[in-house]
Amino acid sequence: MNYEEYIKSYVNRKDSWSLVMGSEDYDSRPLLEKEENLYEEWLKQYSPDMQKQFCMDGLLSGRNQDSKEEAKKWIHAKRRVLFFMKDTNGNPDDDIREWHIGYETNSDGTPKPLHRFYIVLLKWLWALNEVTADNLPVLNKTKEEYIEATWQYPMAQVNVKKLSGGSQLSNEELREYLVDDNNFGLLSRQFQILKPNIIVCGGGSGLLCEFVIDRIYQDFFFEKINDWCYYCTAIDLLVIDSYHPSSRISDTEKFDNMITAVQQVYKLKAYKESLNNQQ
Repeated sequence: MNYEEYIKSYVNRKDSWSLVMGSEDYDSRPLLEKEENLYEEWLKQYSPDMQKQFCMDGLLSGRNQDSKEEAKKWIHAKRRVLFFMKDTNGNPDDDIREWHIGYETNSDGTPKPLHRFYIVLLKWLWALNEVTADNLPVLNKTKEEYIEATWQYPMAQVNVKKLSGGSQLSNEELREYLVDDNNFGLLSRQFQILKPNIIVCGGGSGLLCEFVIDRIYQDFFFEKINDWCYYCTAIDLLVIDSYHPSSRISDTEKFDNMITAVQQVYKLKAYKESLNNQQ
């Protein structure tokens, strides 16, 4: 079965088909409006007191003064990178989407230091947009240079647990949120709205990656390329099983090894395309 036949086989299965960029209903309503409608429903799952602990996430449209333009950038981006994380740390009654990542200021107008968590995300974002079969980016820029270099690339962040927590979330508690059918249904719809084609699963000892492949995209086949990367040819989706951004490990493990593993995916794609062109 070729690509077109594979995709056509899912046209009448809305839950699967709607995960794929290019489905007919993708632009039926603005992406930002769909996010807001989803969160209206999500908040109804909690009491008024619990709602005050809720932290929204999704497309980080606050990086652009015009959120609609950032949404357009995301929709038309060649690589739509979504960072799938466990939870948010100490941000009750907040909305990550509105944050000006790298450009936050204090009340007196002075720049806020960029948290180490987001420095890592911006490094990953830059490298994942630059890596090709023939190019292995070297991560040797300054923090300010990464902020500037990634301005052109949209990004999304999705947390499993939307209620703001502490500095750590145990795998046992994470698993409770992952197996909860109601939470799964809402998370699945969030993925349907965003339709990423690169998903970086940050931490969770493999639980996040398993959830994405075995539940969110359960109708699709993923090939394990290496210890980091799982790739679905049918929908051109790369899932990366990575460390948590705040993990205290070497840069070689956190950055170099990951991007080298991703390059293997693009080399394999290039090789397969060359074989198809020879037929």
